[in-house]
Amino acid sequence: MERSVPEAPKSPKKATIEEEYKKNLEYIEEVTSKVDEVQCRVLAEILSQNAHVEYLQRHNLNGRTDRETFKKVVPVITYEHILPEINRIACGDKSPILCSQPIS
Repeated sequence: MERSVPEAPKSPKKATIEEEYKKNLEYIEEVTSKVDEVQCRVLAEILSQNAHVEYLQRHNLNGRTDRETFKKVVPVITYEHILPEINRIACGDKSPILCSQPIS
């Protein structure tokens, strides 16, 4: 399984300011020096967590989480394209339409 997205460092209770700056800088360097890798991992996590949502099923993503398949089967859209789904959510539909987490 792929690594998850790096988390921002948490400050140790007795760390010096220099140590905190160093950890924060290392985190920034990691996520900015490997942008493509991080973006692929983020996309894979999002698609994995939302594999069962109506919108992705409609486009036959079928649980795949790779960028190439996503680009191939899920079209670039505008707000108007998903306005019916947004309206369903706004009217209280709790089913996983656009994402697996409840939208409030």
